[in-house]
Amino acid sequence: MKVAVVHYHLRRGGVTRVIESAMAAVAGKECEVLVISGEEPASRTDFPDAKVLPGLAYRRSGNVTISMSLTEALMEMARDHFGSLPDIWHFHNHSLGKNVLVPSVTRELAERGQRVLLQMHDFSEDGRPTNYATQRSFYDSELRFEAGVYPLAKQIHYAAINKRDWSFLASAGVPSGNLHLLPNAVTGLEVQTKPDDRPFAKDKIFALYPTRGIRRKNIGELLLLSQLHEGRIHFATTLSPENPEWISIHDQWKVLAAELELPVTLGMCDDGQYPFTDLIGWSDLIVTTSIAEGFGLAFLEPWLVGKSVAGRNLPSITDDFSAQGIELGHLYERINIPLVWLDENEIRKEMDSALRQGYLAYHRKLPGDAVEKAWAHWVQKGCIDFGKLSERFQMEILRKIAGNPELINELEVPNIAPGTEQEIAEKRELIQGLYCVESYGNRLKEIYGKVRKGWTGKVRHVETGEVLNQFLDPGRLNLLRT
Repeated sequence: MKVAVVHYHLRRGGVTRVIESAMAAVAGKECEVLVISGEEPASRTDFPDAKVLPGLAYRRSGNVTISMSLTEALMEMARDHFGSLPDIWHFHNHSLGKNVLVPSVTRELAERGQRVLLQMHDFSEDGRPTNYATQRSFYDSELRFEAGVYPLAKQIHYAAINKRDWSFLASAGVPSGNLHLLPNAVTGLEVQTKPDDRPFAKDKIFALYPTRGIRRKNIGELLLLSQLHEGRIHFATTLSPENPEWISIHDQWKVLAAELELPVTLGMCDDGQYPFTDLIGWSDLIVTTSIAEGFGLAFLEPWLVGKSVAGRNLPSITDDFSAQGIELGHLYERINIPLVWLDENEIRKEMDSALRQGYLAYHRKLPGDAVEKAWAHWVQKGCIDFGKLSERFQMEILRKIAGNPELINELEVPNIAPGTEQEIAEKRELIQGLYCVESYGNRLKEIYGKVRKGWTGKVRHVETGEVLNQFLDPGRLNLLRT
């Protein structure tokens, strides 16, 4: 079987790791894989035979003529490599709006009878209105946009990385026979260091948050956890953001941590003094405060290197793991803050503004009861979830507690503590069995088999608006994603 894997780039990150896992799992005698990228790979060691087609790189404008040329270039590159067209074209994140030509390319390939697998890691409909608008601008009419982004045919299959996305695609209209669940593989890191070896925080528990400090990672909550545990835990993140807009917000958290004299270090890997794997080994546990994830690697990977995970739970993601027996009930789902600590009118104003801007960005009319629906999700028994609030309100809460530490007694302090050796060993064994590269390869080869052996037929479409409907819910509002 010949498979052409297509992505915008091969920079270090989530999708690239997925492609690496797929290569390791399926490439061999039964499956010949060609990886085609819009950019030179970050590492030629990892992708020695990858081909580069610049037309696949990020692109915000274009037209049908250019997309047809890109389709021809892809087919020619595949013929040159395989001696024929591939049995399957495997695209990653085709609809994300990173390159506006790609949805048309996938549709054109299918219209020529090619078999296509579209693997979804992220959606422009999920809090990325700029991407959505960029993709929409490619089409000369709303009708063509609605028909152009999510093609349907017997020879087109979709793969989702979690059950939530699978159900959203199914509800939008993707037939179950052409829709597959393909969770990512989880692999452990090579870690040599141990907590006893670390050169800092020797008198504290060291909780590491292996993340780049972008807004949805909810950095303010890390500072709150530090306050709630009254300095007994040293918290740290690994990397600062790269986006200039997010850097300024991140710097405000650094300034506030210093102002409040909290044992929190942000961006420990930024200057190269501390290698990432050393920090993992030195940690007593891994922590996460993120309010949105795709697959949820952060909840699984640490156990493979002997580290437990504590912090904020994301049930829409972790329910998949619980269904497999990987229980994460020790994680918290909210940090309740008494509503009287804040100005309710100011919160409602910011909610209303965020909802209006969000719906406007997606060219949708805001429901009249949108704020009340969001409020019902945010507020329980007179308390509001800290993780729903914007940096402005989070900073207000942190300063309020710093001015009166006895306020901590009014809050439920989340348990941030290392797991037992038995707990870690049990979860490691489960994760290794369920999410190893071999298991991933078996699932992927099974999907490839269905795509290859299936019928071909006329290309239709799922209306793009139907996918948007799954995500655009006032109850999902979070001010850290506006």
